[in-house]
Amino acid sequence: MNIKRAFVSVHDKSRVEKIAGYLVSNGVEIIATDHTAEYLIDHGVEAIKVADYTGFPSIFDGRLKAIHPKIIGGILAIQDLPAHIEEMREHSILPFDMIVMNLKPFESAVKESPDESNLSKEIDISGPALLMAGAKNHRDIVVISDPMDYDEVIDSLEDCGDVPLLKRRRYALKAIYAALLYNSSIHKALSQIFASEKYDYTVMEHVMQLLYGDNPSQKAHLLKLSKEPGLLDEVQIGNPAIGLKKSQLRNINVFMELYYYSDNISLFLDKGKIIKVFAGKVPDDFSTGGPDTMFASTFAIDGDTLKRLSDDGVEAFGGVFDRDAIRAARERDIMILTVPVHEAVTLSKETYSGFGNYFVRELTFEMKKYDLDTDGRLALYCSRVNRANNFSVFKDGESLLLKSGLSYEELQSYDFGSHDLRDSVMASDNDLTDDLIVRILASGVRQIILPGTKRTYSNRSILVLGIDFTRLNN
Repeated sequence: MNIKRAFVSVHDKSRVEKIAGYLVSNGVEIIATDHTAEYLIDHGVEAIKVADYTGFPSIFDGRLKAIHPKIIGGILAIQDLPAHIEEMREHSILPFDMIVMNLKPFESAVKESPDESNLSKEIDISGPALLMAGAKNHRDIVVISDPMDYDEVIDSLEDCGDVPLLKRRRYALKAIYAALLYNSSIHKALSQIFASEKYDYTVMEHVMQLLYGDNPSQKAHLLKLSKEPGLLDEVQIGNPAIGLKKSQLRNINVFMELYYYSDNISLFLDKGKIIKVFAGKVPDDFSTGGPDTMFASTFAIDGDTLKRLSDDGVEAFGGVFDRDAIRAARERDIMILTVPVHEAVTLSKETYSGFGNYFVRELTFEMKKYDLDTDGRLALYCSRVNRANNFSVFKDGESLLLKSGLSYEELQSYDFGSHDLRDSVMASDNDLTDDLIVRILASGVRQIILPGTKRTYSNRSILVLGIDFTRLNN
């Protein structure tokens, strides 16, 4: 094995004894910081504490421990460069071949005590420095910052006694990224205390390149907020070679939010707008399609349904699929997106919306679960999820009208009398005028669900929630 000496210092100690134990069993010398060394020794893994290895004690209340030539010098030295070999011999420095390290999230220190003296004490200097040193010298040092990589490292060492350069590069990038996240969180926290400007770092992870953005001439990439859960985290692309368009990304995101509120649904979407909903499977005789449409369902989509709707112009599909549907999608080059079980769908704590190069960050608004029948529940949640200035009308588990993105004038002047809405339920994200309410009830609507934050109502057919649930975009 090409690994002879490793430095180990971890805040997240989950499974560190596995990789450290494997290294020791193969003759690797482990040097570790105090708490990590004690943890490893308690778990039967031999480890040497940093002070015992360097001959230099921890000083300044622990501020100076691992930044020592015998540690960082052994990491930075280029092991096949004659000048470096000679300098290591001259200064009694031995080379390291691996670093296993992860940092204590600075956010946890902020939660414990957000005052300046505590935060200054909690800033880790040696951790990020050693991660960057290992990444800088990744041809000689394997730097592991993610416990999820332990098994892969062990497999590589079992296969060839070393970690291939391609993996070393990937691990180095992850280490740099870990240091970046850590330092940005420090800067953010301290700026809240003593900076006249408030700095807030939002680190984005690259997820994938999209087929295109708003139109085919625009290149586009999907990014995600680092370490933040999102509605699309568990969505799997069934056939990625086809490419995912921005319009279909909007469609599946809207479907996942409605899915969060209401299981057992099938719906059609177009560029992020809900255009038809069923509280059950889609009827065999119904279809609607177009260049940017998606059919999504929480019921298993079979091959016949996928082919029929595709023939009618539906471009992409979301949900769960049987084998025939998966086979048909591959044969026809149809985009399919597989969604998780309902229990795995979660909303993030914060929501970002963008315009130009600006973002608005706000706490995620989560609707309460109201005691409503199927029509009322679907009408309400469609009005929440669809774009602002909308109304949703349902009867017998099927949408009769779904309008969104209207101007206020368009909403108030809509001709409900031209539709047969007998015994239906309607929800709107806007408070409505008395004249419009009269016209809606005259069209046969039996119940209207409204925010009731801008005015009061006396009509018994109106259910007032007392909250605003409008959405400016999706």
